[in-house]
Amino acid sequence: MPLNRGMMALAVAGLAFAALAQQSGSPAPPQGPEPNASSASPRRQVDESALRYFASQGDTRRVDAEIARLRALYPDWSPPADLSQLVGGGGVVNDPEVDRLWGLYTENKFSEARAAIAARQAADPQWKPPPDLVTALDVAEARKRLVNASDNSQWRTVLSIATETPSLLTCANVDSLWRVAEAFAKTDQTGRTRDVYTYILTNCANPAERLGTLQKALTLLDEAQIADLLKYERKSGDYPDDFSAIRDELARRRVARASTDPKLTASAEDLAVVERLAESGKEPGNALLLGYYSYHHKNPEKALSWFKTALDRGGSEKAAEGYALSLRDLNRLAEAEAFAFEWRDKAPENMQVYLDVATALLSQDPPPRLDPKVIVRVIPAVTKARSAGAAQALGWYSYNTGQISTAREWFEEALSWKADDEPSAYGVAITSQRLNDRARFNAIVSQWRSRSQRIADLADGIVRDRTAQATPQPAPPSPVEPQISSPRAVAPAPELPAPPPERPRRIEETRVAAYDRLVVQQERQLQGKRPAARRGASRQACTTTRDPGSLSAPAALNLGWCLMEMNRPLEAAAAFDHAFTLGSPAQREDAAYGKSLAYLRKDLTGKAAVAAAQAPQTSARRTELSAAILAQRALAAYRDGRWPDVILALGERARVVPEQNDLMLLRGWSYFKLGRYEDAARIFRAVQQTGYSDEAGAGLSAIMEITGQVRQY
Repeated sequence: MPLNRGMMALAVAGLAFAALAQQSGSPAPPQGPEPNASSASPRRQVDESALRYFASQGDTRRVDAEIARLRALYPDWSPPADLSQLVGGGGVVNDPEVDRLWGLYTENKFSEARAAIAARQAADPQWKPPPDLVTALDVAEARKRLVNASDNSQWRTVLSIATETPSLLTCANVDSLWRVAEAFAKTDQTGRTRDVYTYILTNCANPAERLGTLQKALTLLDEAQIADLLKYERKSGDYPDDFSAIRDELARRRVARASTDPKLTASAEDLAVVERLAESGKEPGNALLLGYYSYHHKNPEKALSWFKTALDRGGSEKAAEGYALSLRDLNRLAEAEAFAFEWRDKAPENMQVYLDVATALLSQDPPPRLDPKVIVRVIPAVTKARSAGAAQALGWYSYNTGQISTAREWFEEALSWKADDEPSAYGVAITSQRLNDRARFNAIVSQWRSRSQRIADLADGIVRDRTAQATPQPAPPSPVEPQISSPRAVAPAPELPAPPPERPRRIEETRVAAYDRLVVQQERQLQGKRPAARRGASRQACTTTRDPGSLSAPAALNLGWCLMEMNRPLEAAAAFDHAFTLGSPAQREDAAYGKSLAYLRKDLTGKAAVAAAQAPQTSARRTELSAAILAQRALAAYRDGRWPDVILALGERARVVPEQNDLMLLRGWSYFKLGRYEDAARIFRAVQQTGYSDEAGAGLSAIMEITGQVRQY
């Protein structure tokens, strides 16, 4: 049998009391019958003032609720058959002032009602407000405080208010019950949350509120707890439940988990539910879910169909990502590349998919005959993303179509982006061999012989079939074969202001020359940075590969500096890291300094900055490392065409050390690229006055050609 209103309040209040007792360590107060329940005292006069007021207002909803409340409190009481008796008085003195107080209450003017009660009592000390009105005001004000605490995530305050005002916790205040349930969940008491929801489903009759309770539970409870709550579904009676939407959502969740984990398999029943939802709905979400489930469970054809449905319904980046991946898995690579290209800039994941598809397209053996426009659009995307894998694919495509020099440049570019990429190093070795460049071939062999058997075999003259990356003797490109540009000839698309109009080729060559010269200069500066006490140490310490993990801190430091002299910075970084772990404070400082230089040598400025901060450095070293890191960032931004970032990095560096002329030239050319000709001219004139007349003059001439303003520059 359902509990009456008073017992319902005490039942849920007991939950709150018990939870708070656990938190405070104090015992929970005993539960018992409601103090004013009819079983605790003889029959008393029923306060019908609220019922009379609601009847006078014609508010049938509140009349019905008040009749239910009074019946729960006073089982022997029956409402008058004719409610008009209440409006006319019906033997009870009708007090207009009480009606006005109830009016303030129904309008949520609680403070005004309190003030009016106080004023009436001051004027008439014998007068007492109706008890139900006082209780109603108490509950309403508590509800307001509870809602405010809940909205501000003050969960323990919510539980405290609920404990102090158990009359809030009834079916008449389901929203308050929901908030208490959430407060339990947010304080890691999901068992109490389930208890509150169970109370609602056991005792409350409103179908919308019962369904809402399950919907709330979906966000706070696990699947097993929700399954337990579903057992309370009422399938008959005046107001039957319909919890089918909850069961559908649970099925959808199970399919969602399996859609990202190939090891999980959704049941046929759950898949049928989601397919029904996808076919009957107009939103892309369920079609997208089924697309990824099919894709990760090796059914790309079905996945493609669902992704197409999702796209047709407005599905955006994620649907496009899945569609391109499905085309790739179906080996429809040309179609996949064209589609993925259109979506490449929508999200980072879409760009990665485009690069993956382009890599697969270029890596086919034998190489396909591609439309030149495909190559033209692949190259800027690869350069902008600095994708070593895609650059390597361009290298092999160039190699297999007879463009050996271009192939080597792409392999070199890939290796500069990913220094430990053995396939790219192998590409550099084999193309250097084909180009008869013994110096570069010997250098790459020296660096990789101990780490790559096939590079060692290549040096030893052993002919092997290329398995992981076949290297057949390429034929000269046919007239229909696209010529691939060198990576240095490709500039990524600018991200901010549009570039100035087309300029003569010699202007661009002058700008690139300034960058190339500065790169060489920066590399020389980094190679020269080493503590004086370490210079001249024997190179025998690192002629063979050694594991630094077995060395003492001084030996690991010595190995690190030796590797730096051998231009093996990533191996040096590992040695310095080991020395940092074991060493004394002075050795840790030296190791952090060395590791920073090693990462700078490979243009890993983020890692260099982290390493520099690992141990205190002298003022001179701090300045030196800060300047080098900011210079490298400026160079990287310049290379990528991020002109505003060049200016920002150089501005930061100028606050650390005076700006050198070559870096000022980069600043000038960055202003030039942004169309800020006045700023560019100011920089070029300043450089020109220090003796760099040719380079600065070229910049001024470029501005003059663009603007046509001879006198100004």
